[in-house]
Amino acid sequence: MSARPRLAMRVGEELVGAPPQRATPRAVAVLSTNQGGSTYTWEEWQLLAHDGSDVWVEYDHDTRDVTLYHPVEAWPPVVDMSSLQTGRTLGLRLDGRQYSLTVRERGTGRVEHVEGQFAEPFVVGQQVEYADLSAHGTVVSVERTTGPLGPVTAVYRGRRLDTAEQRRLFGRRLAPLAFPGGRFVAFAVAAVVLVGFFASCSARTATGDSSCTPRTVETVAPSGEVVTTEQSGTCVRRSVYGGGGGGLGK
Repeated sequence: MSARPRLAMRVGEELVGAPPQRATPRAVAVLSTNQGGSTYTWEEWQLLAHDGSDVWVEYDHDTRDVTLYHPVEAWPPVVDMSSLQTGRTLGLRLDGRQYSLTVRERGTGRVEHVEGQFAEPFVVGQQVEYADLSAHGTVVSVERTTGPLGPVTAVYRGRRLDTAEQRRLFGRRLAPLAFPGGRFVAFAVAAVVLVGFFASCSARTATGDSSCTPRTVETVAPSGEVVTTEQSGTCVRRSVYGGGGGGLGK
């Protein structure tokens, strides 16, 4: 991933939701994984919440899901990622509450981009093992990284956030807006608007429409005389081109 990706948030920005909700993104890591020949990308954000606690937000570039996570203590401790095979159901006690969870996905991601400073540093090129589990609206993420002090396994409990909940907690929608179909559709829409605008201008010229804007515009008529469009509404047809080079420009 050579170019800087478009991110859901900015490191250091103030996210102010409904009182007392307030958070500041401290760091982000963009990860990718390849499954079945397709590449999937997501963002992992570490934020400082209004109460001083660390919270995590994951934004999935493909599903556009936004998930809020909190670190939890799991019992029994998850130490063997290889046992978390897709489809397996296991019981975990998270912060004293018992859950029956099913492994929905397991894989390894590669860190592609890092901004800010994490409590446990991510570095570009680092491999991160992960497993996603869920049950009855609760989602659980297990991640295992290997740093200077050896492997570290962390467990997070979370929930999906719809747009209304994103705005309540953070003051705005976190998932960037996108046109269905991507950039091509956005370009096509813009092209249609421009074509319609110029077609409208051509139609007015052809029908002799004499409407004017309430501004005084001066131009040079073919005879060399200065012709003025006055506030009163007197109109003079003018060429689109203003002489010299460059055409319409931007």
